[in-house]
Amino acid sequence: MGGLSGRSSPGGAQPVITGAHLVRRFFQSIVDRGPDPAEEAWLLGLLTGAEAELYRQMSAADRSHALRSARCPALADDAQRMAAALHDVGKIQAGLGTRARVGATLMGKVYPRGLRGRWADYQDHPRLGAAMLREAGSTKLTVVWAAEHHLPLAKSSLLPEVAAALAAAD
Repeated sequence: MGGLSGRSSPGGAQPVITGAHLVRRFFQSIVDRGPDPAEEAWLLGLLTGAEAELYRQMSAADRSHALRSARCPALADDAQRMAAALHDVGKIQAGLGTRARVGATLMGKVYPRGLRGRWADYQDHPRLGAAMLREAGSTKLTVVWAAEHHLPLAKSSLLPEVAAALAAAD
């Protein structure tokens, strides 16, 4: 369990963040009214009290994405399910809605170091989320995946098979 290693995964594969992926997430965000209560109860049963509090602060669309991620068949255990579910928790720091997130994503491609304020926080959500999860007492796997989920898999500090499973869940 855990899947941490000081090694990088071979091959330099990048987590799948394609234009099609972003378009699909955009339309899911627009129509999403939140997760199914039974599914949400299942996930909340896995989380600690502090993690559940962070999860509840996420937008309805982000909570639905968290549940879809946690239910990915590639994940081996509850530790990986929790890491998958909480990887985007740092987005709550930015407090942006769907349209502003689209703007931050597009502007981040044009000006990767030039964003300020909440748009910069949105771009920095992996680091912010890792700090929040560390403060909440989350497992090392959960903290590391939150911090690394946008890195190429070759740069992950997780075991290659764990990083690949978590990337598939996202």
